[in-house]
Amino acid sequence: MSEDWSFAEPSGGAGAVALLVSEKPYIFQVDEGANGYYGYEVMDTCRPLPDSEAGDVDLSLSSYLDCCENAFLEYKKRVSNVDYKDTFQYLAFHTPFGGMVKGAHRTMMRKMTKARPNEIEEDFNQRVMPGIRYCQRVGNIMGATVFLSLAGVIEHGQFDTPKRIGCFSYGSGCCSEFYSGVTTAQGQNMLKTMDIERRLNERYQLSMREYEDLLRGSGAVKFGTRNVKLDYGLIPGAFEACRGKELLVLDEIREFHRKYKWLT
Repeated sequence: MSEDWSFAEPSGGAGAVALLVSEKPYIFQVDEGANGYYGYEVMDTCRPLPDSEAGDVDLSLSSYLDCCENAFLEYKKRVSNVDYKDTFQYLAFHTPFGGMVKGAHRTMMRKMTKARPNEIEEDFNQRVMPGIRYCQRVGNIMGATVFLSLAGVIEHGQFDTPKRIGCFSYGSGCCSEFYSGVTTAQGQNMLKTMDIERRLNERYQLSMREYEDLLRGSGAVKFGTRNVKLDYGLIPGAFEACRGKELLVLDEIREFHRKYKWLT
């Protein structure tokens, strides 16, 4: 690709979030019918080839800000007496990187509440920063970041009484949603049993040499790979560090079918 369309994303991370959606939620109870959608066609980020990504960073930032404001305004049309500052005790954002979230929150506080800079900074630390803590450690995991942010809010917030969390989800191209839900002390306690913090702390830290080897070797499992046997010797320290932790790992791809095994 040309230099104009080549796009390296230093904030990019590797990870995913799994959710169990239930009619009887314990951790986060979504406010039914309380959501606002907003989207339009914009070429801010795209994937022209299965294993390549391109984008316009400035355009992506501006469309994110635009969607945050207008998705919230659509939410406000459906829910009476909504105030950006007072209705939500916490906020969880789609988090490509922390600076984008801080810029969006600052813009919202200026436009919606006419807040002064010192007030915005204090509000950010109180209502938004709990949701950034995990995202800072994992990096941009695309559509899963809003849920990682939500997990961070629930883990690190104060829920001695039920609290409402406003959530902003964004996807390049672009589409967005602002919705909300409630978490209680019971929900926080249940999330804490999952030990997210400990699992992040136990991750294997790659050396720069291992990181470069991983990038070179990752071409063995491209999009559409038909047959491959995974080489556990590529980063031997990582696999040794994971033994005994009841983890499933990809063992091979055979005729496009992925086969996993328990790492004992």
